[in-house]
Amino acid sequence: MGVLTDYFRAPSAAAVQQELTMDEGGPLTTVYDTVEAKGIDPTVVLGQLIGFIRDEPWHPRIVDDRLIWPEGGEQDTSHEGPWTTILDNETRDTLASLDPARVPSLAARWFHHRRTPPEHRPALLRPAHH
Repeated sequence: MGVLTDYFRAPSAAAVQQELTMDEGGPLTTVYDTVEAKGIDPTVVLGQLIGFIRDEPWHPRIVDDRLIWPEGGEQDTSHEGPWTTILDNETRDTLASLDPARVPSLAARWFHHRRTPPEHRPALLRPAHH
C-alpha cells in the first residue's frame, strides 16, 4: 500500500499531541493547512527535494524530523501507526523561502530523479550549478 503521509501546519506540537492522545491516534478533528503526500516520506523523498533546493547532496539527516506522537513510540516496535513527526525549522524555512521561479526546474529534477534507476542517481544528486 505504501506510506500515507500528510504534512500540515499546526500552532504547536503540544496541540497536536493533546488531540492525538485524546482521540487515541484517530484522525485529527482540527482543520489544519494540509498537503496529502502519499509516498513522500521526510527522510528520503522530502530530503532529496530539500537537498535540491539547498543545492547540496542528500544525506540521511538533511531533514531532521522527530517523533512527537505516540510518546515513547521509538521504543514500541509493535506500534503500527499512526505516527506524527515534526520537521525541523531549517526544513520549514527552506520550503517557505523557495523562490517560485525555481519550482518548475526543481520539480523536473526531483521527478526525473525519482524515475531514474538507482545506479544512475549519483549524478542527479550532485548539486546543480546555476
